[in-house]
Amino acid sequence: MTEAPQRTDVKVDIDRAMAHETHSLRSGLGLMALQRKTELIEYDCKEADCGICLFRVISGEENLSPVTKKEADFLQAMRCDPNERLACQCRVFGDVKIRIEGDPED
Repeated sequence: MTEAPQRTDVKVDIDRAMAHETHSLRSGLGLMALQRKTELIEYDCKEADCGICLFRVISGEENLSPVTKKEADFLQAMRCDPNERLACQCRVFGDVKIRIEGDPED
């Protein structure tokens, strides 16, 4: 009898203004999987076109999927800092801490 692979969860810490949340996410899923759990990350186009889901990586950058060409093009066009990413394009493979600018009520 073969055992099913064990599910591995990772921790995602999100800071935005005075709000802080920690969520558990199955390793390998995209940050968009948290869409129903938090309002701290906003999404619109989900195609690396609008930038509403832009965030800053505080720690755990090595635990995010590599930047896609589409994401790299957007980040370069917007002159983003090297530690900024788009949540709609990221998959998470280990613990990460991120910061989102602005008030959650904006």
